Amino acid sequence: MSRTSNDSSWGRRKSLNLLPTLNSLRSSDDAAVKPPRTLKKPQRAPTLFTDINHPDIAHAAGDSRTATPVADSPRFRRPSLNLRSSVKRKSYSAGKSSMQWSSDEFPGDAGTGEPLSATPSSATSLGFSEGTVEGMTPGRNVVLHGEVQTSAGVFRKKKEYLVLTEVHIIRYKSQTKAADAFSAVPSPSGRPQGAKHGATPSLGSFSDLQTLSDSSGDKDGRISLRHVVASYRLDDGKPYFALDVCYLDEESVQSSVLTLQFSNPEERDLWLKHIRGTSNEARLRQRTSISAFNIENAARVVERDHDYDPANCAIYKVVQRHTASKSSRSSTTDDLAKLSSTVCFLAIGVHKLHIIQLVKATSRSQSPSVASNNAQASYGILNMTSVRVSESDDAVELTFRQPLQPPKTLHLASLWSQEVAARLYTAENFLRPECGHRLLKFIAPPEVEDLIAPSVPTDEGHGCLDRTLAAYSIAYGLNPANVRYTINYDCEDGPRFDLLPPSDTRRPEYGPLALLAIMRALRYNESFGSISFAGTCLDSLNGLRDEHGREYVCLRTKRGTPIKLTEDELGRCCLLVQEIRALAATSKRLRRMDFSGCVTAKAPPAPQTLEEEAVRTKDIGCGVVEALVPLCRHQTTNVDWIGLNGIQLTDTDMDYLVGAAVDKSCHFRAIELNRCGLNDRSMGLILDALRAQENTLEAIEIAGNTARLDPVTFDSQLGMFGFIRKLNLSYVSRTSGNEPLLTAETLLIWRLQELRLSGTPLNSASVDAVATYLAHPQSRTLRQLHFDNAFLTGSGIATILHSLQQNPGQPRDLHLNISQNFLARGLEKVTKAIADGLAPSHLSMRAIEYREESSFRKMLAALTKNKTIRSLDMSQTALPGDAGEDTCRALARLLAENDTLQELDLSGEDSRLASSRLGAGINDALAGLKQNKSLHTFRIERQRLGLQGASTLAEVLKENTTLRELHCDNNGIPLHGLTDLVNSLIDNTTLVYLPTMRDGREAAFRSAEATMKGMSEVEPLDAPTHGRTTSFSSASGVRRGISSVKRSAARAASYTPSFPALPSSSRNSSAPDKSASATSPTFSASRTRQMTQGPVAAPVSFTVQDIQTTHRLLSEQWDRQCYRLAQYLERNWCLLNDIPAGMEVEDEKFERPQSVGSIGKVLELVKSETTPRVEKDLYFDPATSSQPQMSEVGSTTLMGGKHPMSFKQFILEEGPESPDAIEEMEARTKQLRVDTSLDRFEEPRTPTQGFFTA
Repeated sequence: MSRTSNDSSWGRRKSLNLLPTLNSLRSSDDAAVKPPRTLKKPQRAPTLFTDINHPDIAHAAGDSRTATPVADSPRFRRPSLNLRSSVKRKSYSAGKSSMQWSSDEFPGDAGTGEPLSATPSSATSLGFSEGTVEGMTPGRNVVLHGEVQTSAGVFRKKKEYLVLTEVHIIRYKSQTKAADAFSAVPSPSGRPQGAKHGATPSLGSFSDLQTLSDSSGDKDGRISLRHVVASYRLDDGKPYFALDVCYLDEESVQSSVLTLQFSNPEERDLWLKHIRGTSNEARLRQRTSISAFNIENAARVVERDHDYDPANCAIYKVVQRHTASKSSRSSTTDDLAKLSSTVCFLAIGVHKLHIIQLVKATSRSQSPSVASNNAQASYGILNMTSVRVSESDDAVELTFRQPLQPPKTLHLASLWSQEVAARLYTAENFLRPECGHRLLKFIAPPEVEDLIAPSVPTDEGHGCLDRTLAAYSIAYGLNPANVRYTINYDCEDGPRFDLLPPSDTRRPEYGPLALLAIMRALRYNESFGSISFAGTCLDSLNGLRDEHGREYVCLRTKRGTPIKLTEDELGRCCLLVQEIRALAATSKRLRRMDFSGCVTAKAPPAPQTLEEEAVRTKDIGCGVVEALVPLCRHQTTNVDWIGLNGIQLTDTDMDYLVGAAVDKSCHFRAIELNRCGLNDRSMGLILDALRAQENTLEAIEIAGNTARLDPVTFDSQLGMFGFIRKLNLSYVSRTSGNEPLLTAETLLIWRLQELRLSGTPLNSASVDAVATYLAHPQSRTLRQLHFDNAFLTGSGIATILHSLQQNPGQPRDLHLNISQNFLARGLEKVTKAIADGLAPSHLSMRAIEYREESSFRKMLAALTKNKTIRSLDMSQTALPGDAGEDTCRALARLLAENDTLQELDLSGEDSRLASSRLGAGINDALAGLKQNKSLHTFRIERQRLGLQGASTLAEVLKENTTLRELHCDNNGIPLHGLTDLVNSLIDNTTLVYLPTMRDGREAAFRSAEATMKGMSEVEPLDAPTHGRTTSFSSASGVRRGISSVKRSAARAASYTPSFPALPSSSRNSSAPDKSASATSPTFSASRTRQMTQGPVAAPVSFTVQDIQTTHRLLSEQWDRQCYRLAQYLERNWCLLNDIPAGMEVEDEKFERPQSVGSIGKVLELVKSETTPRVEKDLYFDPATSSQPQMSEVGSTTLMGGKHPMSFKQFILEEGPESPDAIEEMEARTKQLRVDTSLDRFEEPRTPTQGFFTA
């Protein structure tokens, strides 16, 4: 072919032959590629076409250092780039067809594949017959052909003639060349295409065809349709009509883009339609569209993001389309970006969509500025706001937006665009199964609906809340495990969702994204009748607005009823108002919402100038009232019980609240307004406004406000309501006067279930009114009556008890709370009423102060005789001192003789502000539980039972067969005590709850650390000014002289030990004497000799690693016992619920030690295996500076008591050099004995420990 019209650009084309190497990819990680050879520039082989899919040919022309990866071959030998030696030539016959093909070279046909090469064995020119080119059989159909302007390089735009067949897009430089190859293409001269008289194209013409598209990646002038990834319109703002065809050869891991430009849109659309159709047909003929190597790589990327599930993962080939450039200057950059691979993989995992770039190899000839450096990206599926699938091409647009951030749109294209859209729709529906209305815009052709899989019913409870909550949390970049909640079934309007504090203790409050994830997960959920955010701070959402979008603004209810507010009004609200409003409107079952203590009132800023005063903004309020009240007024929600306890209501909230209360259409059942800061004016407005709800109001909750109530006015206001079930008037103030706060006539109007007057002073008239009401049969529905801290005396309480009895011999099923009252005045009347059986079934007497111990004994005697009380709370009882022997015997009789009590609470109070305990004598009183046959739940916390109390409880559990729950936490019970309690469960098969003594574990950790710190910091008394430093060599330590030992022993004799001793861990010492206690600070003679066999070493200074080792050893011992405890409790629970369970529990001998190692033993082990370090000064050696006298240096508190510990074991680790020194040391050691009696050393014997012997 002549170079007439293209002479000016021929050199540039030839120089740009290296550009295809920019897309060369690195080999597979699993392939063992040999080092590349360094070759000289090879001569071009006389071949017309080269198959880019053949694994034996390197396709980077001009680059001899790039090898082609083969995913299926674990060991791949790099072929030579010289085609003469690497390509096996075919036989050639001049008379007939010019080429002979094997039957496996046509992938378009069944059982055929593409040609590897078309190189004859020997000839200076190549012969062609009509219709045989590129492996095309004579019967191959031409779908479309024509002249098109193409652009496949950086600066390369030229006219070519394209032929679209069923399996390829073939490019020619002229129509003549295409007509020579295909009979369906007419010749431009009009001459009929007959026999060519054996004419063959010259080698120069072949070279022209060879360089058709060297820079486009299709080295043989054709594009296999099975490699096409997408074809789409190119809208780059330029004055022509173009489309892009992107294709990927996975075997060579090379992708390219071919741009076709047309003069009119009709021609472009015609080519686009046929290319899409034939590409889809070729795709459907393939068994697999993605290679195993790329699938594995994509799966690993998704798995690293913790989003991989083999049963719920899909991978597609896609193209990241480039948006139109804003100026012509960026066209070169667009071309460079287009030249680099835009083909990637799209993986749809469980919760995210992942964009995975091709794995590329870095070539030496590759330009750093052009090299693709795109990182992997992922987007939460629930962040997806819109899906747009084009009907005319393969383009698809996915828009994602995180809260408080602008949206981001992914411009993609793929032959699988409809499958991608259907998969995303299914994934979104799977993660939000309860969503009544789609929260994303889904625009797709009708064919996509046929691809959407139907919803599969699931057994997951609570509306798949966990699934949706996890999806939202992951989409927002949060840890789903940080969200904690519980579901309460035993409540009104249940089940109730209760949000708990986050599991991360470093962040005690949820952030705005976490709150949005929780609230949006609860939308459209029909599993809960109540939702409680009580105690959760929602201030981060109050006043916060999302200016970047309104996708989550709720506009209609779940039934589809529009909310009677304009979209602009709904969108202007803060996020807290939007989310609460959406929760209330999208659930038909939801009736109650509790926001107690959730929002802190935000007062508007004070004006600084007169202008600011004139335009002073109104406070934003708490947000809860603004969200719920309009829905109630328009009857677009079923929520009619609102909890606002602890929220300081502002003027804005009061305006909303009063305006809704006067509207009968709201149908409020209750508005809880406890501790809301209501004054006299606001309280009067609320009570007057609530008169409109007289037929629906069921509860009045106005406790803890500053308003002062006038009994006469207040009684008339409450008399308007006829269906009150709950009345809470706790801690309210009233005006002075002798009138009762509520008259008996008003109380008899209602069928009360709960009456709370806690903290409200009650005069005698109020007590008489309540007693009259209790004596009437109308009060039989009452279940809760609270008079705690109501300044009642014993006489008033006796009046209440007498009024409770309606049927003699039958106890009143009622919980009466008379805690924190003055029972001492008129105690005889109260005890007589209790002894006579006038008390109800549940009685609470917490924090009762008895000025005389005899008064408490009278109460115990009355309770012992009582036969009506089933649940008794006597916690925090205050006595003038520790309980005496008579009181302990009276308590023991109560525990042993009372046969009606099922629940008993004898817990104490141990805080800095108050302390109320029964003393050490309670340990003996607990023995009365051995004879008890009715008690099921026993609470005895914060009584400092210690090891002795735990041993007593262990003995009780061996004999008691009725106790189900034992709450004995916060008693300073050490590991010894927990072991005794666990061992008692070997024979006990009824107990199902026993705490793990976390306070004892924490105390052990603190004690061990403080002990180690004291052991390393203690220094001798009267130390000289200069001390001597002991050094050691690598072979052996330098031994100390006898004089040093004598001085050390003398100082030890004068020193008062303050820690229990640790046995020596010297490497040269033998086993210690078994008769000596592990915690006894006294040594026998034989033990002293054994401990003085080597040189005296310096005291060990514990490092951070030693402290961590100590914690680990202690944790292992505690965890072992906790594991045993869980095994026994699970066995007992199964037996209690008639579930088959074996009596024997997996309990190895090492898990049931006869005695548990103390902290002394743990420190001994740590000291023997301590971290090597430079030795410090000896404990008894002179220090660099004298220290003041310290009587109890390094003492610490262990399990609630102080234990003396001495450091003499460090002196005796290594003995002196002579026998005389040994005898002197034995004499000195006798002076180190300390008293180990139980009154000074609080570590009594336990059932699993023997006596300690000196």
